[in-house]
Amino acid sequence: MPLTHLRYFDEVVRAGSIRIAAEKLHIAPSAVSRQIKNLEDELGAPLFERHARGVALTPAGEIYARYVRSALLDQGRVNAEIDDLRGLRRGHIRIHSVEGVVASPVAIALAQFKEKFSGVTLRLTVTGTEDIMRAVRDGDTDIGIAFTSDPDPWVRYEARLHHPLCAIMRPDHPLASKSKLGLAEALQFPYAIPEKNFGIRALIDAQARISKLALKPALVTNSIEAMRGFARTGDGITFLPAITVQREAELGQVTAVPLSDREMKKASVDLCVQQDRRLPKAVDEFLRLLHRILHDGK
Repeated sequence: MPLTHLRYFDEVVRAGSIRIAAEKLHIAPSAVSRQIKNLEDELGAPLFERHARGVALTPAGEIYARYVRSALLDQGRVNAEIDDLRGLRRGHIRIHSVEGVVASPVAIALAQFKEKFSGVTLRLTVTGTEDIMRAVRDGDTDIGIAFTSDPDPWVRYEARLHHPLCAIMRPDHPLASKSKLGLAEALQFPYAIPEKNFGIRALIDAQARISKLALKPALVTNSIEAMRGFARTGDGITFLPAITVQREAELGQVTAVPLSDREMKKASVDLCVQQDRRLPKAVDEFLRLLHRILHDGK
């Protein structure tokens, strides 16, 4: 099937509407409808269910959508490989990352990568772990950087780097001199935790269930920066891997006390790509660089 037709189909899937997809493609809605009808006739099955708000994939459409995403990703890889042969060093890398590692490891990796591959453009989207895994699975990103993600059959881990959760607090906090802490002890002070679509939150919730602890956070947020800020002020505590507060710790603004609870030790930073995808050279190079920085800290 010509790539143009595949892109039409993919845009309708993303938009959930033939009209909106046509607007994004700058073509008439009738042209998109015609292409979808031709696809359905060729495959002998309906790909979309029409409803008042737009369209939704049928079971056959779900299968075909996976093929389309794979085909478009393969085309991008082929283009990148041809560019490498020509020595043009062009390309584009899409990255979805949790906020916690953006300020230090990801920022360092982006700067070092651009020095080596100045012709490659990058796009960084900051979001929660569940959204990252969905983007990797659906082919909406090239690299996912997640916290303690659940395994997904459509996602391949290039690396899972062990970064246990710590209690983050001011250096003059009453608990700051401890060599390690239990979650129950830390919860005696005001604390901030992330929303439920964050991998960190899943570990906190799991440990709270095991230890029969009732969570009564002072702050629930989708911002890691807000959690760090909460820990820098007063008696506030939050729970993050030490790598997420590397900069603040070096400046003497916070300290990271390891947590002794079993679930809290399971935290990891996960580098994810779509299962069975052959990676373009630029994507592979960025992954190698980021892995080294996350492992070595520089």
